[in-house]
Amino acid sequence: MSGSNPDIRRPARPPRRKWPWVAGLLVLVVVGVLAFRKITHEMDECGPGVTRTGPHHECIGVSDGSYAFRKSLEPVMDKIRDENRRVEKSGRKWVSVAYVEPLSSDPNDEAAKYQILEELRGAYLAQRQLNDNQLGGVGDLPQIRLLVANIGERSEQWKPLTDQLIAMAHGGKDRLVAVAGFGTSRGGTLKAVDALRAAKVPMMGSTVTADALSSADAVGFFRVSAPNSDQASAAAAYLAGRQKARHGYRVLVIRDRNEDDIYNTSLYRDFMKAARDKRLALMDGEVQYASGIDGISNAFSTVAQQVCYKKPDAIFFAGRGANLRGFVIAMSAAGRRCPVTVLTGDDAVGVYYDESTSAATVEQYQRDWTASRVTVLYTALGHPQLPNRLYKKPDNPLTGFLDLYHRTFGGTGDTQLQDGQATLGHDAVWTLGVAIHQAAGDDGSASVNAESTLSQLVTGVSAAGVTGPVQLDSDGNPHNKPMALVRLTPQGRYTFEQVLMP
Repeated sequence: MSGSNPDIRRPARPPRRKWPWVAGLLVLVVVGVLAFRKITHEMDECGPGVTRTGPHHECIGVSDGSYAFRKSLEPVMDKIRDENRRVEKSGRKWVSVAYVEPLSSDPNDEAAKYQILEELRGAYLAQRQLNDNQLGGVGDLPQIRLLVANIGERSEQWKPLTDQLIAMAHGGKDRLVAVAGFGTSRGGTLKAVDALRAAKVPMMGSTVTADALSSADAVGFFRVSAPNSDQASAAAAYLAGRQKARHGYRVLVIRDRNEDDIYNTSLYRDFMKAARDKRLALMDGEVQYASGIDGISNAFSTVAQQVCYKKPDAIFFAGRGANLRGFVIAMSAAGRRCPVTVLTGDDAVGVYYDESTSAATVEQYQRDWTASRVTVLYTALGHPQLPNRLYKKPDNPLTGFLDLYHRTFGGTGDTQLQDGQATLGHDAVWTLGVAIHQAAGDDGSASVNAESTLSQLVTGVSAAGVTGPVQLDSDGNPHNKPMALVRLTPQGRYTFEQVLMP
């Protein structure tokens, strides 16, 4: 018989257990999030100590040489890495110096013309000389570990970089005691200098020349390069001499109105002051342009027209070398080929294209420059002929530097040193090294940190630089450091004309 018994009850279904499933799902989510963070961190990390930062995802940070930033820098960065590892394994006391540059700059931008490769070569050779007394003769304790840091295109990533450098100087295993380099005089450079100065991390500029970076009231920034005020004074004195020698010698000023660029703004102001001091008569109606905006080629076309209309004998160009190139090209057009001599500051090296530019472009530019009838002179911070005129032969440091340069990087002669970038990079690290060795005492046993290095620099450091003797003033600038008047040619030659004094 079939049927159901209402008195017989089925056992109740056990309650559904939700929490183990929820917990399991949470574990999966957490694991997924951690894996995602690990993957994205690895994607953001360019190398040890270097992270992708900012709107352009630049690799910003500090490398011991194991990350090269650019393929073209790999050979010199490999040498820096190997020397750093030797220092770390030596068992001797060591400290670190960071060399800061805008390493991720667009190769087509004017910052590429600062010959960063040559600066790092010079910095590396200074490291070698400071670590081997037979090469340098100024002691070898503490040993120097050279780090290379990227401040980003146009120095815009100064904040994350300076935060990292300050942390390295005030704790941790890196023993950072000073910073060198800085490359370009821009607003970001000034902010970086101010931040490091406030943290009492001493700095030594190599090619930066804007006056606003140094201060007698707020110590911390020093440099081996003549500042804009010295360059402008030397330029005004040279032009005043020409004006005195030739009646009716007319001088016109062309200036860049881009106020964000502290190099050209200070160069203009310094020159105008120096012109008054040297009693240099200037033509009325200076010619202006504004860099960093579209239509700059059109602007230089107008500038060239005004120059040929005004017919000056000489021009003081208060602007960057890349913009000077635009002016030269504008002057090559038919109807504007009026002869004129241009005198400008140290950034004139940017008038040349870099090595990545095609041969056809360079050849066309050489033809344009020749057709323009523009002669370019500039106040050079370094040139191989300069130390030959400033030192007695037995005391000339260029001899040893050239020998070490060729043994390390090959080549012959001094062609690669013509623009002064390698020797300025060397002198910045070399001068810091002299201060560091002094802080360590005669036997090298004293502890050295950022503040003791700063104290030595404030007290006074003298160094026999390859670009000339370096004697630091109270404001951090080299005292009355001579410069070279150099003529640039369309073929890329740097012809020494004479020694200039501030």
